[in-house]
Amino acid sequence: MQNPSVSRYFASWLLYFSKVLLLSLLLHAAAYAQLLDGVVAVVGDEVILKSDIDTQVALYAYQNQIDPRTPGLWKKMLQLAIDQKILVMKAKLDSIQVSSSQLDALVSERLSFIRQRLGSDEEVARYFGKSISQLRADLREELKAQQMVAELQRKKFANITISNDEVLKFYETYKDSLPPVPAEVEIAHILIRPKVDSLARLALLERMQKIEAELRAGADFAELARQYSEDLGSAKSGGDLGYVKRGEFVKRFEEAAFALREGQISKIVETEFGFHLIQLLDRRGESVHTRHILLRFDQTRRDDSAAIRRLNELRSQILSGEISFGLAARLYSEDERTASQGGDIILPQTGSNRIPLESLDASFREVIETLQPGEISEPRRITLTNPNDYAYHIVLLKFKSGPHKMNLESDYTRIKNLALQKRQAELYEEWLKQLRKEVYWKIKL
Repeated sequence: MQNPSVSRYFASWLLYFSKVLLLSLLLHAAAYAQLLDGVVAVVGDEVILKSDIDTQVALYAYQNQIDPRTPGLWKKMLQLAIDQKILVMKAKLDSIQVSSSQLDALVSERLSFIRQRLGSDEEVARYFGKSISQLRADLREELKAQQMVAELQRKKFANITISNDEVLKFYETYKDSLPPVPAEVEIAHILIRPKVDSLARLALLERMQKIEAELRAGADFAELARQYSEDLGSAKSGGDLGYVKRGEFVKRFEEAAFALREGQISKIVETEFGFHLIQLLDRRGESVHTRHILLRFDQTRRDDSAAIRRLNELRSQILSGEISFGLAARLYSEDERTASQGGDIILPQTGSNRIPLESLDASFREVIETLQPGEISEPRRITLTNPNDYAYHIVLLKFKSGPHKMNLESDYTRIKNLALQKRQAELYEEWLKQLRKEVYWKIKL
């Protein structure tokens, strides 16, 4: 009979040997993969692989619409990746965190943008040379690093100020090389969407009520979305909208979505697009993961004349002094992005209400060219984000300037911001040089 202690010893030795062998195989596999991929740099105890830089080059080239083979681009992205690693290490030391919900929303937003441009998941995978799941993981790591670094920089440089004397000195030094100021405007508008006639609206509501009844009877939400939803972007995936942060849905949809419990299905929700049924799948902080079924309003059954008539009434009241343009916009405009700010149109990239004329949609430019500052246009039709969707609006031209050379009298704030940005960039470069000395890094090409 075999000695039990010997058996136990042999079994434990075999288990130990198996673990060592497995670890050895994994290490050799990882080393072999890195050898094939190519370690191009080391930062601290982390490596940067050739594939990492290839992905960054592809993303940068795509976002900036340039050839990924542009001379010097690959080396530039390598140095940026090294600096990013150094800054992330510093951010970790400073205990800077990024929330998972914020990352989920950013990744979904970036992937959605790429899908819209390239057309399908298959085209995305072909362009980047990797699966969607791998691209998602890479984007998550990259965006996490970017957010950590951005917060680190904000904390480091948020309190940097610049004096009037420094602004004047900056202007005197660089006035001949400052970029010209393009033609600019400040505008506000009041927008009203033509409503679908009552019979068409009622017929659509009855269709949605039948779908709602199927859901209440136990039908599968995703299957009904695939069968009935007229949101072509989400219907194939069972109505799935992914994680979306607060402020990105239209107001009525957002209010309904954020009021739901996980798994709960909303009552019928009406927005400017049509009727929705919404189900909340998950909630992460200020982001929600929802799916929906949408029945769209028939754009050919809208009452344009009523919208035009209402805008003419508002225009007359404003011109007669009965109400200000800003108050009328807050009370009656159906553009949710601008109504709360009195109809003012603001560039999201800069937060400024001074808008280069050339950056405006052609329909806006046509209206503005007929106006002098202080004048309000007649109602005009405007195409919205969806080419098949439209509305009518009246436009107030608040300010207009032609192209000119930047000067202190007209452009002091702009010059001050440029001077401040230059100062921040100088301090950032000095700080980064010091960090490069404190961290071991090496390019291995």
